[in-house]
Amino acid sequence: MSSSKLRHQTSISSSSVDPNERIKLLIEFGSKVEVDNTLAVKLYLRSGREMLRMANMFCDDGQLESAFILYYKFIILFVEKLPLHQDYKHAPPEDIAEFKRKVKKVFPIAEIIKAKLKDRYAEEEKVYLADQKRLKEEREKADAIRKKALEEQEKQDAALAKKLQEEEEAEVRTEQEEKYLKLRIQEEEKLKEKERRKQEELGDGIAGAGSGMSVQVVAAHAVADTHESVGRVVPNDKDDATLPPPPSYSEYLSDISTDRPQIPDRELKKKLVLNDNNVPIVDRSCKPNTDHHLSLGEFGGLGFGQLRTIVVPSILMSKFLTAAEINTVSEAETMGILCGKMAQGKFHVTTLFIPKQKGGHDSCDMENEEELIFYQDEKNLITLGWIHTHPTQTAFLSSVDLHSHFPWQKMMPEAIAIVCSPKFQENGIFKLTDHGLNVIGSCKEKGFHPHSKDPPLFEICNHVEISLSDSVIVEDRRK
Repeated sequence: MSSSKLRHQTSISSSSVDPNERIKLLIEFGSKVEVDNTLAVKLYLRSGREMLRMANMFCDDGQLESAFILYYKFIILFVEKLPLHQDYKHAPPEDIAEFKRKVKKVFPIAEIIKAKLKDRYAEEEKVYLADQKRLKEEREKADAIRKKALEEQEKQDAALAKKLQEEEEAEVRTEQEEKYLKLRIQEEEKLKEKERRKQEELGDGIAGAGSGMSVQVVAAHAVADTHESVGRVVPNDKDDATLPPPPSYSEYLSDISTDRPQIPDRELKKKLVLNDNNVPIVDRSCKPNTDHHLSLGEFGGLGFGQLRTIVVPSILMSKFLTAAEINTVSEAETMGILCGKMAQGKFHVTTLFIPKQKGGHDSCDMENEEELIFYQDEKNLITLGWIHTHPTQTAFLSSVDLHSHFPWQKMMPEAIAIVCSPKFQENGIFKLTDHGLNVIGSCKEKGFHPHSKDPPLFEICNHVEISLSDSVIVEDRRK
């Protein structure tokens, strides 16, 4: 793998901006490799080859983080983990020697990618810090503008409240003046009425006295008394108490001070100002990780549990059925391997490899697997799953099929199993459920045997895209 293939890739977002911390996260994820002693060593050898091919594809596609993770997994698998497998010492010596040579080649490539990523992360950190500084300045400027606007609004509110208060006081004052004048008039009318009654009583007293005073003299005295009493309160000789004076104007304004309009509390408005810095923090520490050797987790640009799309040409099934027709007539199964490449984040099935095989009514086994390995190395292809026929049954995964598919999907989560039923003219594209992976992974039985169907062990794939335009190469090694 030449370093000229290491093109630029937009870095996958990370929870840290420190270059060293980001490299550490990649290494930690790449170190999560486990080896299951119940799986044959040859499956891990096959998985190792897939790792290198996929890593090379990621390099060609410019996805350096993804390539680095797979290279690192490859190193961890063959340097630390696989030698602990109980059957490792029985593995073919030539295969072990081959992978030791590959590890020596992968080390410098991984270091080149690591250095490139670290340089890129350093540049991204500079950009990030500059952006943060700019955003901080913008926030401070915006806060100052908001503060100034708030203060101005407070001044306007205070002026408005004062104006309203003055208007209300003026209105109350006018109302109280009117009330006072009305009451004053009423009091004066009462005084006049009392004076009139007094004069009437006085006149009646003079007339009845018979003192010999002429009527003119009495009248003159009465007029003089009337002029003298104008504007003052004359006591009623028959009443024990005097009439109170009219109330003063100030008494009618005494209630204003207890009912003045209040200026609104400015703290209420301050509490309504939102803090732009209150961004919720997502805790990723509890997020589970898959243990597939070819899984990239969140570094692959996908959420947890998501799978990359596999594009399957629609013509694939018809071409396979044509190739399997002789076996189908004799009610024998036929199988093939789905090979392909990755482009623009999707896996594309480009080749149908039909190996030498031995098939019966309900099973089919591949022979001479080395031919597949050599062919994939030559064409730089990865395995995306397998396909087989059910000559006499519908399209589903039998117990044997479940065990056959398990290692494919265990090593690569996107791996699919296509079942073609020519008799019932139906095709199914399946994968094991998470429950199915656990059940089949712990099952030690061979041949056909029952499994509980609830919950289901397999399901129809939802990460497959059928292409009407793509073609497929058929490589039939049975000939």
